[in-house]
Formats: sequence, C-alpha cells, structure tokens
Amino acid sequence: MGFLLPALIVLTFDQITKQFFWHLAKNFDVIDGFFRITLVKNSGAAFGMLQGGRVFLIISSVIASIVIVFLAERMERETLARRVYLGMILGGALGNLVDRIYPGEVIDFIDMGIGSYRWPVYNLADSAVTIGGILLILSFSRARGAKEE
Repeated sequence: MGFLLPALIVLTFDQITKQFFWHLAKNFDVIDGFFRITLVKNSGAAFGMLQGGRVFLIISSVIASIVIVFLAERMERETLARRVYLGMILGGALGNLVDRIYPGEVIDFIDMGIGSYRWPVYNLADSAVTIGGILLILSFSRARGAKEE
C-alpha cells in the first residue's frame, strides 16, 4: 500500500493549489520573467493536444489509474521507492481526472520560461506524473545496469 499515501498527498495538494489560484483570480510574476502564475483552463491533454476529447481523456485516465494500482499492488514490497513513484503518477492522474469530470477542464497555473520562450502552462498533477515517471524509469535503469555488471 506504499503507493496510496503519495497518491493522496499529490491529489490533495494538486486540488488545493488549483482552487487557491483559480479563486485568487489573478496572474502574477513569482520570479520576474521566469516563473509566473498564469491561470488557464485546458480541455485537452498535455501541450493542448486532444482539445475537446474530454470523454476519451476521462476513460484513458480511469484505465491508466487502474493499471497503476494493479502494477503497484503486484510490485515487491522491497521496492518502496518504485511504489512511491507509482503513487505520484497515480495522484497526478487522479488530480487531472477530477478536473476533467468537474468542472470539465483541467486548471493549469504554473508558467515557466525565459522571455518569450515559455513551457506550456501546467499544474502540480502534471509535475507529479512527470517526476514520478522519470524517477521510475531511472530506478529501473539503475537496477538493470546493476544486473549487467
């Protein structure tokens, strides 16, 4: 069960921050020109893909969440770090799923870049999925490298 607590933490903080910034209802610089709070509602997936594909994205998120739970439940107990990474991914998927169900669009607010070179606006759920995914891949890569030696 070492994946449920990280999932719950990510989901909770994701929803709190989305609601906080949405109700604050203003855009502002946190670090001048580099890190901004910019409120955006996204009806698609990452980078604005699949705009208007709400039902497909809801179904995909539910299936992905079920697969993550299935994998985490079958993962060896000794691999706590990997279970935590899966929990991060699950929490992020659930955070955006909640938004897709109600209000129907994902709330994004983290805007980073330099000058006119900006990364697409994202949220904590997106960050958790990305960071959890990268750490999970690195974990498997290190384990595979150790076996080859």
